[in-house]
Amino acid sequence: MKIIFRLMVIFTASLLILSCASGASAGKETYSADSLSVDTAISEAAMYFSQQLNPGAKLALVPFDSPSGRLSDYIFEEMWTHFEDSKNFVMVDRRNLDRINAEISHQYDSGRVDDNLIVSITRQYGAEVLVHGQISALGNEYRMTVYATDVEKAASSQRAFNIRPDARLASLLETYADDEVERAIAAMASAVTNKTIIALGRISYADTQTVSGLSAWLKNSIISSAQKQIDKFQVATESESSNLALLSRGLSVEEPVTGSHVQAVIVGTYSPLDNDAEISLQLISTGGNKALLSSARFIISAAELQRRKLSLLPEKDNSFITKTEFEKKQNAVKSYSGKDNKWEFSVTPDVLDGIYYEDDYMAFQLYSAKDCYFRIIHIDVNGMSQIIYPRSVNDNNFIRAGQTRTIPDNTRFRMTAPFGEEMILISAYDSPFILNLSSGTSALDEDSVIRGLNVESENKTVMSPSVTARLSYTILPR
Repeated sequence: MKIIFRLMVIFTASLLILSCASGASAGKETYSADSLSVDTAISEAAMYFSQQLNPGAKLALVPFDSPSGRLSDYIFEEMWTHFEDSKNFVMVDRRNLDRINAEISHQYDSGRVDDNLIVSITRQYGAEVLVHGQISALGNEYRMTVYATDVEKAASSQRAFNIRPDARLASLLETYADDEVERAIAAMASAVTNKTIIALGRISYADTQTVSGLSAWLKNSIISSAQKQIDKFQVATESESSNLALLSRGLSVEEPVTGSHVQAVIVGTYSPLDNDAEISLQLISTGGNKALLSSARFIISAAELQRRKLSLLPEKDNSFITKTEFEKKQNAVKSYSGKDNKWEFSVTPDVLDGIYYEDDYMAFQLYSAKDCYFRIIHIDVNGMSQIIYPRSVNDNNFIRAGQTRTIPDNTRFRMTAPFGEEMILISAYDSPFILNLSSGTSALDEDSVIRGLNVESENKTVMSPSVTARLSYTILPR
């Protein structure tokens, strides 16, 4: 059996696609003799499988992997109607389809998805046949492949069609970033049964903690879209979100979050896909099991990023840093990744999304599972590093096992220009060390950061950190 698909919907607008469609309208393109319109291909696919599959089977139809969300939705709705009108099948409840999508999407993000797992998950919701597929560009045409998987026998059949661009296909391929966010949030809303109070967590770049202007734009668009889902979502106030950040340490704890009314958090990542940006969002319960309630994936095209003046990379002095500069900074601080930590140790900002605006006050929380002594370094927008804690003999840099410390504890950090990404680097040690109370700054580079990890104990012995942590946050103009 071979299943080739991703159950998360991928959305993008493509200038190349639109130009192909325009060329076809003007009669400038030639297409294969067996090419069909998208409507005819959908109809023939549904007719073929209606004849091939066992009558009365319980059928689950899930969104197709497609160049745009509108096209994927259109194929889904049209094919659903064809199967339902045939009266040959029992259609799986759409709420269960959302749950199937969410679970397999989570497995896909975790890198653990395979054919047998997909069949197992589908079977859990009572489906006997899973219909899915994909449509992708193939020269100046498109190729739509439809699969039908017998869940019990774990066997698949397929049917492929060549689709020629026309006015309807062009309109379905034309998408905008706001539409994609709204579609993703609507899909998440459909996956919850009761009205849910949600907050927005970090939406960061790839596997880093970096947030950017794209993060801020996504935050605003997600909130706006969630507020339209008045029957399913209630967006938490800023104070409720801040309280959740304080209580949950960034949702890293295993116990239920208490003292907060927030019931779920939307978190996500974005990463480059050629010149586009691929966005992955997850709706996660704040309850004890941290259950994945729903997930969505979509793409913001390069044209949309350019039109909105958005970049995946952080900003600095009202312009985007280069990829080279970004990678140099990430390499310099990789020793603070925490991957070799000897016990649980974390740092969390007092806002869930890691975005601050001019004149905001910033604080962060440290948590340690064991007694230790810590040191904090600040990296500013320009890449200059400075020890900010401890700064005097009066600063208490000891943290007890199981304790959460709020920093700063004797002053306030006010966010001001220059705007852009800054970092907090933390190293902690088993025993006290000689304090370096220098207030000077130095340029960030990998060698100096690695050298700076080692400190002298009170008996002059060189000590390496037992645990490290880092936090990225972004300052934006108000």
